[in-house]
Amino acid sequence: MVTVVGQPAAGAAAGGVHGFPAALTSFVGRTTAVSAVAALLDDYRLVTVTGPGGSGKTRLAGEVAEQVAGRFADGVWLAELAHVESPALVAAVVAAALGIRDQPGVPTAEALARTLARQQLLLVLDNCEHVIGAAAVLCAGLLVGADDVRVLATSREPLRVVAEAPYRLGPPALPRPDDVGDVVGCEAVALFAERARQADTRFALDDQTGPMVARLVRRLDGMPLAIELAAARVEALGVAQLLDRLDDRFVLLTAGDRLATARQRSLAATVAWSYQLLDDQERRVFRALSVFPGPFTLAAAEAVAGHGAGPAVLHLVDCSLLSPPRAGPDGRFRYVLLETLRAYGGGLLAEAGEQEAAAAALAAYALRVAEEAAGGLQTTTGEVAAARRLDAEDATMRQVLTWATEHDAHRAAAGGRAGAVVVPARPGGGSVSAAARGGRACRAGQRAVVHRAVLAREHGI
Repeated sequence: MVTVVGQPAAGAAAGGVHGFPAALTSFVGRTTAVSAVAALLDDYRLVTVTGPGGSGKTRLAGEVAEQVAGRFADGVWLAELAHVESPALVAAVVAAALGIRDQPGVPTAEALARTLARQQLLLVLDNCEHVIGAAAVLCAGLLVGADDVRVLATSREPLRVVAEAPYRLGPPALPRPDDVGDVVGCEAVALFAERARQADTRFALDDQTGPMVARLVRRLDGMPLAIELAAARVEALGVAQLLDRLDDRFVLLTAGDRLATARQRSLAATVAWSYQLLDDQERRVFRALSVFPGPFTLAAAEAVAGHGAGPAVLHLVDCSLLSPPRAGPDGRFRYVLLETLRAYGGGLLAEAGEQEAAAAALAAYALRVAEEAAGGLQTTTGEVAAARRLDAEDATMRQVLTWATEHDAHRAAAGGRAGAVVVPARPGGGSVSAAARGGRACRAGQRAVVHRAVLAREHGI
């Protein structure tokens, strides 16, 4: 085996961690995630940490590498793929990271497998998403040809290789919306406080700043990159102004590390990188889904984004641009577009001239839901199910009512038709479901507060 000059070959030094840059900031929280990924490496030879851009996958992989290095006689080796522009170069970049030159007449991937067949090591492939096909092929070959090699990959979507164990990395622990007490122990708040003190040594988390920081990190979806970029602005703006200006987050959050890759220097660049990896249909569907103000079903996505949107929705989940579906109060499974991603998609929707069409499609969907629920509210057997569905669709119903009122009231005399948009009352501030259990008197009250919104004919409602 011939090695690259100045680079130790894999196996030349027993154990240890190789190729990782020195961590210049503290690692805050996520002990559960580190332990979970380390445990998966006991049982699976390929573990892929997935998550949206800026979620902290690379830093987590570094922490896992430190924790598990003692398990591998020949160490843990990092191959950074972020700068690889062609899939054809993936094997060569990995070989260079391991200090292995191509063998004459032998394909690089095969030479890698031959060399690593004699090693017991963990290979970390970081940032695979833009060369995911080539990374998957390389991993499949290594797993077959090198029995004692394990691979930890980071990517915005799984590699889809047999025997792969994907681990979806969620945000650091966030404070609950109703938590007005001590938020210091919350991981996302602690991360902001740590980075804010680096930017401004006078910053302190106290009774005044604590609740504001809690709201800030929730609005940033707990995304570590966004939190760190926001913390970097503390000295210039303070927490209160940061919070007030989050509607312009893509303009505001740009003060990233100058030495980082271009897509990690600003929030907009990070999200744009994921968006650019989509095909045209997936981009169109992503833009359309930004019109939803809250969780939505697959049927709702298809109603708004059009026929054939289903496969795109599923792939958006795979590549971490949509959160996996969870059951709502009505038992239907709904997807969530994080606020940061929704804001980015909304900007693109407006730029593409698709905003009005998407809003009208959402109104048409809401009208169908309202009409179906209105019937259920008038029956003993259907009222609870209908009320629970309205609970789940509450954010959509309210947004559509506002849109219809603002955009179509002036069209009432010009041939528009009235459509029932249901926004049920909540007696005593309770939920619709609780109200529905109140009996016929409550049902009559709900019907009495059905709002009539004028929807223009040209919107096709």
